[in-house]
Amino acid sequence: MIIDFRTRPPYKSEMNTVIFQDSPACAPEDMSIFDIGKDPIPSKQQKSMDLFMQELDETETEQAVIMGRKADDNGEVDNDETYELMQKYPGRFIGFAGINPLHAGQVEEIERCAALGFRGIGLDVAWLRKQLMIDDKIIDPIYETCQRLGMIASITCSFMLGDDFSFSQPDLIWHVAAKYPKLKIVVPHACWPHVNYALAMAIRCPNVYLMPDCYLYIPHFPLSEEYVIAANTYLKYRILYASSYPVRCLEQALEGWKARAFTDEALRNTLHDNAARLLGEM
Repeated sequence: MIIDFRTRPPYKSEMNTVIFQDSPACAPEDMSIFDIGKDPIPSKQQKSMDLFMQELDETETEQAVIMGRKADDNGEVDNDETYELMQKYPGRFIGFAGINPLHAGQVEEIERCAALGFRGIGLDVAWLRKQLMIDDKIIDPIYETCQRLGMIASITCSFMLGDDFSFSQPDLIWHVAAKYPKLKIVVPHACWPHVNYALAMAIRCPNVYLMPDCYLYIPHFPLSEEYVIAANTYLKYRILYASSYPVRCLEQALEGWKARAFTDEALRNTLHDNAARLLGEM
């Protein structure tokens, strides 16, 4: 069975986010690396939760994290809609609330969502109109609240966010992890392309879990083999699987992940056991 630690189901406001917008037609040489070799995604194209649930069943995905987003022009997902899905499909979805540190009342929103059964929050702070560094002091009340409540902080970190590489430096995650040592942190995109620095940071920070998602399961992605080696050996308990749907359909994401040179133990850990331990289910 599989726990997919980052999905954005085709539901209500989720479909207004940037990830659900079709890429414009372009010359082959201008095509995004994320679109090359991408299979059709019927559940996205038809905006169908029924087809998405069918994808979960067909890939034996036992649970999926709905990763909330509050990222201004890149998308705003209503946390109450995430809760609706949690209620509609009991036990199938794990809610992470989207949080924007620049909005008023975010500490109270985290407390409200925690009371509803959400397990964490999602931050995309370098995608805000006023871009923030991950370790900006303005975010401290958010991190403090998550640590106090036992909520997991998901902090997206890669070259895709921010105006330059300075926004995706693993040092930024390290600063937060060291300041809040009891805060569990998951890192979608795993700080790519700063792969070696990210792995070293995770060695030093036992409360950090790397989630390389499409940077690992897309074939031949540069530097991705280092994540596989880490999952097989020295970070075997802190690498997590995520499809980041709809970057790919669930089947293609899973096939790409399983095609890598993981040991059997690493597949069990990354696809289920590490997430289950992090969520307190093992």
